[in-house]
Amino acid sequence: MRANRRGRGASHSSVRRIVLPVCVVLVAACTLVLTQAGLSAPPVVPDAPIAGNTTGYLSECAALPDSRKARCYVRGLLREVDRSGNPATGVPAIDAKVHDVGGFLEAACHSLMHEVGRTWAKQHDLTLEDLQRYVPHSNDPGCSAGFGMGLAMYLGPQLVTDPRQVLTTCTALPTRFREYTCVHGLGHAFMRGFHGFLRDAVTACNKLGTRFSPDCSQGAFHDYWISLGGGDGTERPEQVDDDPESVCGAYTYKRPCWYRYFWEREASTRAFEAGDILEVCKDEKGMQRAGCVSGASLLVSRERDPVDHARVCTALQGVDTYNCLRGINVPGLEGKIFEQLRLVRTCGDLPSATNAWCYRWFGRTLAVLTDGAFRTQGCSQLADEYAASQCARGGARTSRPLRTFS
Repeated sequence: MRANRRGRGASHSSVRRIVLPVCVVLVAACTLVLTQAGLSAPPVVPDAPIAGNTTGYLSECAALPDSRKARCYVRGLLREVDRSGNPATGVPAIDAKVHDVGGFLEAACHSLMHEVGRTWAKQHDLTLEDLQRYVPHSNDPGCSAGFGMGLAMYLGPQLVTDPRQVLTTCTALPTRFREYTCVHGLGHAFMRGFHGFLRDAVTACNKLGTRFSPDCSQGAFHDYWISLGGGDGTERPEQVDDDPESVCGAYTYKRPCWYRYFWEREASTRAFEAGDILEVCKDEKGMQRAGCVSGASLLVSRERDPVDHARVCTALQGVDTYNCLRGINVPGLEGKIFEQLRLVRTCGDLPSATNAWCYRWFGRTLAVLTDGAFRTQGCSQLADEYAASQCARGGARTSRPLRTFS
C-alpha cells in the first residue's frame, strides 16, 4: 500500500499546473531545508560576518544557501533568546519580530525553535522545577510553542521514571493553549527519553490519564514520523515500521497517529481538493480512515488559507467532513478576529446533519486559541441562534483532548 500511496503523490505532482501562494512555497522550502540541515546538533555557523542583506531581523541568514540557512537562523535565534534574559518574555517578543519579517523564518520558526529550546535548556542546565519559569508567556503557535516543546524534549530523560510528575507544571500554565502545547511536547520528550521507542513513549503518555494521553500521544507519534527522516535531532531507528496502517492500527489513538504522517513522510502527496483526500484514503475504514482523512487534510493547509480549506471540507460528506475539518490550521488565525469569524461561518454551508460538528469544533478550538474569549465574543456574533449555541457549546469543552490541532 505504501508504494501505491507514494505513486499517487508522484503522479499528482507531475501533472500539477497551478501557481502556489507564496506561503505554500515557503512551507515546502522550510521542510526541505530543515530536513537537509538535520538540526541534529548545536548549530555550527562561522563567527565571521555573513555576506548578504544586513538589514532587518536576522537578515544575515536570508541570503545563505539552503544547506546553511536553517543553522544560521538557529544560531541567531539562540543568541536572541540569550539576550532577552528570560525566554518566558523574550520569546514572545521574538514572535512579533519574526511575524514582521515573514517569509521563510516565520514559516519555519516553530521547528527551528525545537533545536533552540533544547540547546538553551542544555546550556542552562534546565530542571523540571525550572520549566514553568521559562515556558514562553504566549499562545503563539510559531516560535513560542516550538521553544516550549524544545524545553520539554530536553527534559525527556528526566521524565521517563515518573511521567506524571510534569503534569503539575503543564496544568499550572495559565492558558489552555499553553497547557496543550506542554502536553504535546511531553510526547516528543518521552520519545527522546526512551531513545525513540514508540511503544514505551505511548505507554508513558497513557500514565497521564485519559484527559492528557491522546494529545501527549500525538506528540509521540509526531516525533516517530520525524525520526524516520532523521530530522529535528533524531536518528532513524533500525528495522522500523514506516507503514501507518500497521503502526496506527496497533494503538488506540489512531487519529493522533495518522495526523502528522503525510506531513512528515509523504510531503509530495497532492492534497488540494476534496477528491485528493478521498483518493489518498479510499482503502481505509473506521478510525483508520478518520485518521487518514485528518492527516491528508492537514496537507491542504500548505496550499490554502483556513477559510478556503474549510470550503474544501464542505465538499465531503458525513464523518469525512468532520475529520477533514480537524486538519484545518486553526492556530494560524491567532490574533485574526475577522478571519476567525469567517472560518466559523463556513459551517453554514454544511447540511444540518454535519454543521453542528463544525460549529462545535471551531467554537472549541477558537476558544482554546483565544483563552476562552471566542466563546463569548465570537460565537455571539453568529446571526443564527442555533449556530451561536452550537459554537458556544463547543467553546465550553476546551478541557477535553484535542487529538488534532497543531
